[in-house]
Amino acid sequence: MLPYIRRYLFIYLSFFVLIKLSSAYANPVPGQKLLAYWRFEQVQHLNGELSQSIKGNPLTADDRKPTEPQPFVYDDSGNGNFLQVRGSKSSPNVFSDDVPSSETAGKPNQRSLTLKWTGECVLTMDRPLAYADIQKSWKIEASLLCNQLALEQVFICKEGLKGNLAADVSIGYDPMLKRYFVEVMCADGKARRVPAGSAVMAGKWYDICADAVYDEEHDLTTLKISVKASGAKNFEKPATIVVKGITMQHHAAMWVVGHGYPGGFPNSLQVDGGGIDEVKIWGEALPRKVGQNPLFTDAFTADPTALVCGDSVYAYVGHDAASVGGWFNMPEWLCYSSTDMKHWKAHGSILKAQDFVNANSTAAWAAQVVKKGNKYYFYVTLDGKKGHFITVAVGNSPTGPFKEAMPGKPLITDDMTNDSHRPNADIDPTVLIDDDGTPWMFWGNGDCYMVKLNQNMVELDGPITKIPFRNYSEGPWVFKRNGLYYNVYAADAPGVQAEQICYSTATKITGPWVYGGLVTGPAKYGFTIHPAVIAFKNKWYFFYHDGSYALDGTPGGDCRRSVCLEYLDFYQNGQIKPVALTVQGINSVKQK
Repeated sequence: MLPYIRRYLFIYLSFFVLIKLSSAYANPVPGQKLLAYWRFEQVQHLNGELSQSIKGNPLTADDRKPTEPQPFVYDDSGNGNFLQVRGSKSSPNVFSDDVPSSETAGKPNQRSLTLKWTGECVLTMDRPLAYADIQKSWKIEASLLCNQLALEQVFICKEGLKGNLAADVSIGYDPMLKRYFVEVMCADGKARRVPAGSAVMAGKWYDICADAVYDEEHDLTTLKISVKASGAKNFEKPATIVVKGITMQHHAAMWVVGHGYPGGFPNSLQVDGGGIDEVKIWGEALPRKVGQNPLFTDAFTADPTALVCGDSVYAYVGHDAASVGGWFNMPEWLCYSSTDMKHWKAHGSILKAQDFVNANSTAAWAAQVVKKGNKYYFYVTLDGKKGHFITVAVGNSPTGPFKEAMPGKPLITDDMTNDSHRPNADIDPTVLIDDDGTPWMFWGNGDCYMVKLNQNMVELDGPITKIPFRNYSEGPWVFKRNGLYYNVYAADAPGVQAEQICYSTATKITGPWVYGGLVTGPAKYGFTIHPAVIAFKNKWYFFYHDGSYALDGTPGGDCRRSVCLEYLDFYQNGQIKPVALTVQGINSVKQK
């Protein structure tokens, strides 16, 4: 009887939520913010000035970047979410004076955007909307013109995760039903399409409003779409469904005007000879909960390392200070501490790249802190005029102050690993003090090296050895559990451009090592991922970084990352269970 009870309970709750929320949809949902508004009336120039868009002319680009005279569609929301051409040449889409109405909200409406075959406009990954959390509720409004009624077309979409065959959300035209639709990728991994309105007529403008509201208490989303002929007073009867879970999963992605997802030959659901105008995107984030990802919200952080000291954990992270869309700029290491892994105290900057002799001031790369005796040893990666090097600073407490142990005398320099197949081989140190007190250090980019350290922790005590690891890229983290050694590392797995996390195990630290497989796939956004693993209060934890999160409304990115945390579990034979990278983190996921 239980399956039937669950089924009837779901139907009852769905009906309850539908009745509860449907009356609110006539007005904006409380808490929603206008994130983007594309009227197509004005273009934003490279110098920040505005001018009216020119009828019959396209957005312009050259050498894979926007260029004058019409580089961007201006965002009237004031949030800087401009549209541009993707690629190295101007778009076939042109501004038009064919508009759904001559006035909108008391303002003249003189321009729309004509959508032509192979044309597109995109909101790129250096814009805030690409990272916006709109899981609690969202709304998309647009005026659409369809001329090819026998062709399936998508007018606007938010791109989905790689491997998905549908976008996170799409607004388009269905030729079999001859109606406009909203399609969403649901929490169960299935795309659901909801059509609405009367049969579409070619060459006629229609207003579309699609929205979704998530009821966290019942874990249900109500999705609705309404359609009316432009100029009509009221929308036709809306179409509504209720689905389990959230319909806008959080990950960073571009928004595309002109075709669907995934794009490209042979069928990208391209609009052919249609038009679009008055696009508004609203959204509301779920309330942040203690312990959810990202862990730290006062700075962009990356390359996590963690140290257990009695009843506390100290997390050390590189500070990503790159500008929006910029390259790596990491001037310092920040420290945070916690007694429960959910509530974190910020200790601020505790060590800077400029504190080391011969180091560039913006190259505070991956590090690890270990304790031996009453001292804390901060092993760091740095960059200088002669290449990368690894050195160590020493302090008397986990929060420092730390001072370079042997100024100007690094532990490892690039000329010590001439057999590496990558020029920047000497990065990302990880140190394990074995049960017999022997300290070992692993490191490397492209190739993994190991060496025994002296008991003073600041000098080498043996030859450097290259250790072969399958798919090895960088960022090793070596630890020991139940007599078994683990190396968890960033991996260049075949066929996947972004790094993933793999691991290998050994019964002796010197090997032989046995490949264990993937721990997790790539970060939701960004080409790097960096692991750290600790045991704390009888639970195991997996740290990593992810570029898909915004900070105070500003975009994340490849070089503007955020440190995250998940539980780590093991099978009885010691193998690591796959880890899912989540927004919830350790907030709601219980370790098995």
